[in-house]
Amino acid sequence: MKRSIVLAAAAALMATLSAPASFAQDNITIGYISPIAAQPGQQVINAAMEKAAADLGWQWRLLDANLSADRQVSHVDTLLTLGVKAFASWSLDPNAVAGAYSRANAQGVPVIGVNSSGEGVTSSVWWAANLCTEGGAYDQQAAWIAERAPAAKVIVMGGPPVPSIQNNVTCFTNAAKAAGLEIIDQVDNTKDSAANASTLAADEILRFPDAQVFWAYNDQSALGISAALASSGKPIYGGQSKEGVMIFGINGDDDAIQAVRDGRITGTWDPDSYATGWAVALAMKNAIDNPTGEHPDLTVKSTLFTSDNIDTWVAPLERPYALDNIPMVD
Repeated sequence: MKRSIVLAAAAALMATLSAPASFAQDNITIGYISPIAAQPGQQVINAAMEKAAADLGWQWRLLDANLSADRQVSHVDTLLTLGVKAFASWSLDPNAVAGAYSRANAQGVPVIGVNSSGEGVTSSVWWAANLCTEGGAYDQQAAWIAERAPAAKVIVMGGPPVPSIQNNVTCFTNAAKAAGLEIIDQVDNTKDSAANASTLAADEILRFPDAQVFWAYNDQSALGISAALASSGKPIYGGQSKEGVMIFGINGDDDAIQAVRDGRITGTWDPDSYATGWAVALAMKNAIDNPTGEHPDLTVKSTLFTSDNIDTWVAPLERPYALDNIPMVD
């Protein structure tokens, strides 16, 4: 249902706008291999890419890997058969897809990595919330927690064994320790669902009743943790309440934004998935227009939303982005 709403909204936007003459390029097909197209943030990326493709006069194809690296390899061959001029992919296993990406390069087809890099990737588009940089998202978040709960006991919930997710877990863990927080356990939500996260969190609450913070690799996990805490009768730090267990997610999904408003989770990083889709289209255009040149990576700005600033949040499809005003880190 949510996917159809997002794509319908994107279609409505496309119907009202024509391709700018300075950008329109005929007879170009591009593609995106989504790691899991049902995920809300991925639906927003897809909607943005479809809108950008329409503005550029391109044809656009979406293929869903559904968390299978083998399927990503197969999808590369499908896109090459379709004659795409460029495609993007959020690599689930850079080693597994390297050969397929190299085949694309050999045919003159650039590959844009989404929060991923590796052999065969022409350039990458990153979320600022996915980069492990000094003073970046993880340092900022750890400092936010430490200011309000010094030396807090933290449980980290990772996810499937995807390099970008594993990197996020490592970056936050290191930042938390540097800020004086105590990581008391890590558990991984390999099924990538709120229901599984809730089950895992219920066990963690029993084992570590003095835990003060749950950090989760995505919003669905954070929502599952919230449900487990509510069932156990533990208060949550959020909304008007400045007492209880803190819960953080990543993705800025609509459900998580509402949960921040309701005080059911403490915060979520909005990586700006809509801007990400536009940035991917820009990276493709740069690579197509200048096939022999160097193509630097692009980093899209991220924002941590809590009760402090949730009133400033704007729905993704209402953000007035185009190829020339994407919010990026310099």
